[in-house]
Amino acid sequence: MSGSKSENIRVAVLENALLSSYTAREKLMKELVALNYEVYILTNAPENKEKVEAFGVKVINIGSANYNPLEVSGYIFKLAKNLREIKPDVCLTFSIRPAIWGNLTARFLNLRVITNITGTGPLFTSKSLAYRIIRKIYPFALRRTETVFFQNTEDRQEFVSRGFVRRSQTKLIPGSGIDYEKFSPIEVIKEDPSLMTFLYIGRLLKDKGVPEFIEAARIIRKKYPNVTFRIVGPVWKQNMKSNMISEEQLNGWINEGLIEYAGEKTDVRDEIAHCDCLILPSHREGMSNVLLEAASMEKPTIASNVPGCREIIEDGITGLLCKVKDGEDLAVRMEEMISLTPEKRTEMGKKARRKVIREFDKQIVIDSYIHEIENLLVRAEPRTVRVIKELSPVEH
Repeated sequence: MSGSKSENIRVAVLENALLSSYTAREKLMKELVALNYEVYILTNAPENKEKVEAFGVKVINIGSANYNPLEVSGYIFKLAKNLREIKPDVCLTFSIRPAIWGNLTARFLNLRVITNITGTGPLFTSKSLAYRIIRKIYPFALRRTETVFFQNTEDRQEFVSRGFVRRSQTKLIPGSGIDYEKFSPIEVIKEDPSLMTFLYIGRLLKDKGVPEFIEAARIIRKKYPNVTFRIVGPVWKQNMKSNMISEEQLNGWINEGLIEYAGEKTDVRDEIAHCDCLILPSHREGMSNVLLEAASMEKPTIASNVPGCREIIEDGITGLLCKVKDGEDLAVRMEEMISLTPEKRTEMGKKARRKVIREFDKQIVIDSYIHEIENLLVRAEPRTVRVIKELSPVEH
């Protein structure tokens, strides 16, 4: 490589949806561009492309693939076609479908891959045919992946023990990390201190704990009419039907007066600032971005005692942990939070911010990616050494 514009290092990012590229992975995309990497994001991008392309990347809409064989075939065809044209030096994949189809396609095209296991959801517990097939495919898909990042130790151990990956392939990172300068506290003066808002931010899916959030809301509203329950996030259709929350269900809760619904938002800082406590009753996470964001903004949180949540929350210190898949226990923990004085909740929030700054700084994640990309390219193609040294100011 000469280091000219046409020969810069090319990175293809494979995502399920464009949303993550301008939220959780915005800073990583910008850092790659700052290092003069040519970055291409291959994802489902029906809208908002301009917002991400303003970072200096190129967004290519290849649609999505659920479990319909025709959809999967079309997705793989578009993926392969674009990767052939881009000829990336390395592919970065995030979430299950890009991890599987992205790795298999990249192997066929003899491309190098770094995969991030952003979470497992119902991968190991679901008895559905789709997930049984995925469990069979995963080991084959990841067999030749150069680096597999995991966001918590339990996911890594599960993949290793099942033979999905070799331990030597794996590395741990603190989730997507937190940009604690962007997600800094915002002072909000409440007109009525007696009012309290519990906030859920995330895709409307059953395994994210939305039904438990609703069950707890019904219990709490009977005793505390001044408590508001608010939901921010999209009705998510890129999942198995058995895991989806329908628009009819959502509208029923709204018409019942049980929740306030704010739709999907690309910037949730104002929502977090105006809540008293953020709730995430997820059944399992890789490492929850929204818990990191709320903690960084000095908000106490309540989440399920599961991987990807319990690493962030110190129970009784920075927030509260509840039993998984248990709306009644979530209601108990909500009532505990209600019973705390505003001063105590403020103290919890301050401790939460200190913890995530100390343990989940986003720069740790970015440096890990740059380091792996550089090492991968140097090992595979020594003639890239000079170009990498010219492009990268990162010290390891």
